[in-house]
Amino acid sequence: MRLRLYLKLLLRRFMLLDAFCKHCGRTVHDFRAPDAVWLKVALSIRHGNVLCYDCFCEACIAAGLPGTWTLIP
Repeated sequence: MRLRLYLKLLLRRFMLLDAFCKHCGRTVHDFRAPDAVWLKVALSIRHGNVLCYDCFCEACIAAGLPGTWTLIP
């Protein structure tokens, strides 16, 4: 997983890429999260403020935050 992330971080220096998770490198889909929850989770993101839904959920669980977010259809 980390290899995909580092490859995309390198490629974005030379070309335009779609938004991707800064933790695992997967393509990101929109979801909603309260600002207070996002601000607590954003502290743990190392390469930018973009996370996929799965990594966001993992970060919330690690921070002990409740599940208060939903995917946008």
